[in-house]
Amino acid sequence: MASIKISDHFTARKMLWFAIPCIGMQIVDNTYQMVDGYFVSNVLGEGVFAAENMIFPPLSLLLALGLVFGAGGSAIIALYLGEGKDDYARETLSMISLVLLVAGSIISALAYIFMPYIAHLSGATKELVPYCTVYGRTLALFMPVQMLNYAFQEYLVVADEGKLGFISSVINALSNIILDYLFLVRFNYGLAGAAVATGVAWCFSLLVSLIYFLNKKHNLHFVLFKIRLKNILQALLNGSSEMVDAVSYAIVGIIFNRRLIELLSARGVASYAVTEYVSGVFVAVLMGFGISMIPVFGYRFGEKNFDELKRLRNISLKIVVILGLIMTTIAIIFSSVISGVFVGYDKELIDMATYALRICGLAYTLCGINMFSSSVFTGVSDGLSSAIIAVLRSFVMPIVFVFALPAVFEDDAVWFTSLCSEIVTILFVVILYRSRFPKKGN
Repeated sequence: MASIKISDHFTARKMLWFAIPCIGMQIVDNTYQMVDGYFVSNVLGEGVFAAENMIFPPLSLLLALGLVFGAGGSAIIALYLGEGKDDYARETLSMISLVLLVAGSIISALAYIFMPYIAHLSGATKELVPYCTVYGRTLALFMPVQMLNYAFQEYLVVADEGKLGFISSVINALSNIILDYLFLVRFNYGLAGAAVATGVAWCFSLLVSLIYFLNKKHNLHFVLFKIRLKNILQALLNGSSEMVDAVSYAIVGIIFNRRLIELLSARGVASYAVTEYVSGVFVAVLMGFGISMIPVFGYRFGEKNFDELKRLRNISLKIVVILGLIMTTIAIIFSSVISGVFVGYDKELIDMATYALRICGLAYTLCGINMFSSSVFTGVSDGLSSAIIAVLRSFVMPIVFVFALPAVFEDDAVWFTSLCSEIVTILFVVILYRSRFPKKGN
């Protein structure tokens, strides 16, 4: 198919084709934790598997500085390029990259020192803290690398080299799979080996971006620069929403893991990890589709073409409903097979993970509608509505239901948290579409 532009007339087929690169990148970016989980669970066992997944939310929060500087910095760099100030753009790229490297190194050192305390805050039991510490400290050594990876993916898009970001993600995923196999299966390096595999894969991925930005033949490349504090602060401000997302994910992840330890022991955390791996892939598809449609909605909104906006919205909602139903069907039918892949060494754990996956799978259709609707409102410059949807489904409602459901019903009711959160959120989505979606006369 020929190159698709955001100004094109979109059919359902063209929408899906247009979204494939973004979906692919989202899926690949979700693979390395899943790969680690597969090898850790099957080689090292249930307890180590639970520990790895308990320490990951706070680690992701620390890594989010890369997302902040990536999103915030790319906006400033793009602004300078648009104004014809290419020298300023190159200086900003170089300055923010160095600031991120220094800040990331400081965070890395602090995380290494305080990792046992971070594990305690995450809800790890005395038995799990040593495993959390080993995995977390090893990954902490590579944190600056992954922070730069997050930022450089955004900068490559500004440089019109988004395909290199995808290549970088593929290299990350493939090298992680190979190294996990070597370090855990062949050489028996244990949990530290899994973390080293992930860290080295991050390094391979970073090389792609470094090679590009070190080449002075490219318009965007590293140069000597003057410190502009204003640009640093502006980058942090621009990327604040990414930090809010990261904080929400980390807090909800920590709270959920702590509740599962209380209600269902480490076995509950391991089962939750299985549902998260599956959800990570499925949500990546839905997220990739939504993100890819943002500029399309933004273009039509700029035209004030409200009939086309409504048509695009309706077609897209049908697509995400169909995708959601397919994912729900897969989760329910193949739940025992998927659980067996990760925790096949324990029949009782398979049963718990299978039950959890089937219940969580019921939420995928509603999840698709809610996530896409958030992207729609972003595309039409209604950040408030987008934020309301995102905060409700990913932060407020999960925290409410993770405590309320087990208190009102039995402990196993905790698995209905996602479904109940999406149900409440979709009620707000309907209200927002009726009251705030652009139409003639607004």
